[in-house]
Amino acid sequence: MKLLHYILALPLLVIAVLAVYCAESSEGISFDFGALGNTTDSFSTKLVLSAFLIYGYFCGRLGAWFAHAPLRHELRCQRKANRVLSKEQNKLNETVSGLQQNVATLQEKAKAQAAMSVNKETLGWVNKVKDKFATKKGA
Repeated sequence: MKLLHYILALPLLVIAVLAVYCAESSEGISFDFGALGNTTDSFSTKLVLSAFLIYGYFCGRLGAWFAHAPLRHELRCQRKANRVLSKEQNKLNETVSGLQQNVATLQEKAKAQAAMSVNKETLGWVNKVKDKFATKKGA
Protein backbone atom coordinates (compact mmCIF):
# COMPACT_ATOMS: atom_id res chain seq x y z
CA MET A 1 0.00 0.00 0.00
CA LYS A 2 2.82 2.39 0.82
CA LEU A 3 4.47 1.70 -2.53
CA LEU A 4 1.24 2.47 -4.39
CA HIS A 5 0.87 5.64 -2.35
CA TYR A 6 4.38 6.81 -3.27
CA ILE A 7 3.90 5.86 -6.94
CA LEU A 8 0.85 8.13 -7.08
CA ALA A 9 1.99 10.91 -4.74
CA LEU A 10 5.59 11.58 -5.84
CA PRO A 11 4.86 12.56 -9.46
CA LEU A 12 2.05 14.82 -8.26
CA LEU A 13 4.41 16.41 -5.74
CA VAL A 14 7.05 17.05 -8.43
CA ILE A 15 4.45 18.69 -10.65
CA ALA A 16 3.29 20.84 -7.74
CA VAL A 17 6.85 22.03 -6.97
CA LEU A 18 7.48 22.91 -10.61
CA ALA A 19 4.22 24.82 -10.92
CA VAL A 20 4.86 26.80 -7.74
CA TYR A 21 8.39 27.61 -8.93
CA CYS A 22 7.03 28.88 -12.24
CA ALA A 23 4.27 30.93 -10.56
CA GLU A 24 6.78 33.57 -9.41
CA SER A 25 6.86 35.20 -12.84
CA SER A 26 4.76 38.34 -13.23
CA GLU A 27 3.22 37.29 -16.56
CA GLY A 28 1.68 34.12 -15.25
CA ILE A 29 2.80 30.56 -15.52
CA SER A 30 4.16 29.36 -18.81
CA PHE A 31 5.09 25.83 -19.76
CA ASP A 32 7.43 25.03 -22.62
CA PHE A 33 6.72 21.66 -24.13
CA GLY A 34 9.88 21.42 -26.22
CA ALA A 35 9.47 17.74 -27.08
CA LEU A 36 6.01 18.38 -28.57
CA GLY A 37 7.01 21.49 -30.46
CA ASN A 38 8.01 25.02 -29.57
CA THR A 39 4.69 26.10 -28.11
CA THR A 40 4.49 28.11 -24.92
CA ASP A 41 1.25 28.14 -22.96
CA SER A 42 0.60 30.73 -20.27
CA PHE A 43 -1.84 30.27 -17.36
CA SER A 44 -3.29 32.73 -14.87
CA THR A 45 -1.83 32.59 -11.35
CA LYS A 46 -5.33 32.45 -9.78
CA LEU A 47 -6.19 29.49 -11.96
CA VAL A 48 -3.03 27.68 -10.94
CA LEU A 49 -3.58 28.38 -7.22
CA SER A 50 -7.19 27.22 -7.49
CA ALA A 51 -6.07 24.06 -9.24
CA PHE A 52 -3.55 23.39 -6.50
CA LEU A 53 -6.15 24.00 -3.85
CA ILE A 54 -8.25 21.27 -5.45
CA TYR A 55 -5.13 19.16 -5.94
CA GLY A 56 -4.27 19.50 -2.25
CA TYR A 57 -7.74 18.41 -1.23
CA PHE A 58 -7.64 15.30 -3.41
CA CYS A 59 -4.07 14.51 -2.38
CA GLY A 60 -5.13 14.74 1.27
CA ARG A 61 -8.14 12.50 0.66
CA LEU A 62 -5.92 9.98 -1.12
CA GLY A 63 -3.45 10.05 1.77
CA ALA A 64 -6.24 9.57 4.28
CA TRP A 65 -7.62 6.66 2.28
CA PHE A 66 -4.23 4.94 2.25
CA ALA A 67 -3.64 5.73 5.93
CA HIS A 68 -6.96 4.19 6.97
CA ALA A 69 -6.53 1.04 4.87
CA PRO A 70 -5.15 -1.05 7.78
CA LEU A 71 -7.97 0.18 10.01
CA ARG A 72 -10.59 -0.80 7.44
CA HIS A 73 -8.97 -4.24 7.10
CA GLU A 74 -9.01 -4.73 10.86
CA LEU A 75 -12.65 -3.64 11.01
CA ARG A 76 -13.60 -6.20 8.34
CA CYS A 77 -11.80 -8.94 10.30
CA GLN A 78 -13.59 -7.94 13.50
CA ARG A 79 -16.97 -7.97 11.76
CA LYS A 80 -16.32 -11.50 10.49
CA ALA A 81 -15.22 -12.62 13.95
CA ASN A 82 -18.33 -11.01 15.49
CA ARG A 83 -20.60 -12.86 13.07
CA VAL A 84 -18.95 -16.18 13.95
CA LEU A 85 -19.16 -15.45 17.68
CA SER A 86 -22.79 -14.39 17.36
CA LYS A 87 -23.70 -17.67 15.68
CA GLU A 88 -21.84 -19.62 18.36
CA GLN A 89 -23.54 -17.63 21.12
CA ASN A 90 -26.97 -18.36 19.63
CA LYS A 91 -26.16 -22.09 19.61
CA LEU A 92 -25.00 -21.94 23.22
CA ASN A 93 -28.12 -20.02 24.24
CA GLU A 94 -30.30 -22.72 22.71
CA THR A 95 -28.30 -25.39 24.54
CA VAL A 96 -28.55 -23.56 27.86
CA SER A 97 -32.31 -23.02 27.51
CA GLY A 98 -32.75 -26.73 26.75
CA LEU A 99 -30.67 -27.65 29.78
CA GLN A 100 -32.67 -25.28 31.98
CA GLN A 101 -35.89 -26.95 30.84
CA ASN A 102 -34.39 -30.37 31.59
CA VAL A 103 -33.34 -29.24 35.06
CA ALA A 104 -36.84 -27.87 35.76
CA THR A 105 -38.51 -31.13 34.72
CA LEU A 106 -36.03 -33.19 36.74
CA GLN A 107 -36.69 -31.03 39.81
CA GLU A 108 -40.44 -31.53 39.39
CA LYS A 109 -39.96 -35.30 39.08
CA ALA A 110 -37.74 -35.35 42.15
CA LYS A 111 -40.35 -33.42 44.17
CA ALA A 112 -43.09 -35.78 43.01
CA GLN A 113 -41.02 -38.85 43.91
CA ALA A 114 -40.18 -37.38 47.31
CA ALA A 115 -43.85 -36.67 47.99
CA MET A 116 -44.80 -40.21 46.93
CA SER A 117 -42.14 -41.78 49.13
CA VAL A 118 -43.33 -39.68 52.10
CA ASN A 119 -46.89 -40.80 51.40
CA LYS A 120 -45.82 -44.45 51.20
CA GLU A 121 -43.88 -44.20 54.45
CA THR A 122 -46.82 -42.49 56.16
CA LEU A 123 -49.26 -45.07 54.82
CA GLY A 124 -46.95 -47.87 55.86
CA TRP A 125 -46.79 -46.51 59.42
CA VAL A 126 -50.56 -46.03 59.56
CA ASN A 127 -51.07 -49.63 58.36
CA LYS A 128 -48.74 -50.92 61.06
CA VAL A 129 -50.69 -49.07 63.76
CA LYS A 130 -53.98 -50.40 62.36
CA ASP A 131 -52.61 -53.91 62.37
CA LYS A 132 -51.65 -53.62 66.04
CA PHE A 133 -55.06 -52.42 67.13
CA ALA A 134 -57.07 -54.51 64.75
CA THR A 135 -59.06 -57.36 66.24
CA LYS A 136 -57.86 -60.73 65.41
CA LYS A 137 -60.57 -63.00 64.02
CA GLY A 138 -58.99 -66.27 64.93
CA ALA A 139 -58.55 -65.64 68.66
